[in-house]
Amino acid sequence: MSSLAQDFVDALAKLEQSGDTGAILALFDQNASVSNPVVADQKNGGDGAERFWRDYRGSFDEIRSEFRHVTSQDGTSFLEWQSSGKIDGKPFSYDGVSVLEEKDGRITAFRSYFDPAKLPTGHAASGDKAGRGADGQASQASGGPSDGNAGGGSDLDRAQEELAEQRAQGGYA
Repeated sequence: MSSLAQDFVDALAKLEQSGDTGAILALFDQNASVSNPVVADQKNGGDGAERFWRDYRGSFDEIRSEFRHVTSQDGTSFLEWQSSGKIDGKPFSYDGVSVLEEKDGRITAFRSYFDPAKLPTGHAASGDKAGRGADGQASQASGGPSDGNAGGGSDLDRAQEELAEQRAQGGYA
């Protein structure tokens, strides 16, 4: 495991425990890109990474990620994990893989892959329940506090609603 991958694992644990984004954001390049299955658009730059990680933590009442396998080679790290916790009092557990690309000791890209249907519906920034149905979010996901878009909801809230609608109509579009 690269030292940057280990720093990421440690910073994510701090974020999940305390909500403090400082340690994790310090690892990202100012032009870094971040994405996962429920974020409609890839987030770019320091502001995008800050919003992504703030929203990620804000999506959960409780969250804890355990890393099963981490490998690094030629500036790319693959992290296999399981996250568990609670959203609006509902327990969840989901597995995934995250990819970190690094250059000059900084994360230049973060991508996370998982099945968002493994998560219960999250809560909106106002604390109201966000959706209809039982869909999800993510980890390495985004949601929670408002990101400034109309309606006050986050990317996660909108993604949850879209996924619930697609399931209600018999599948994914």
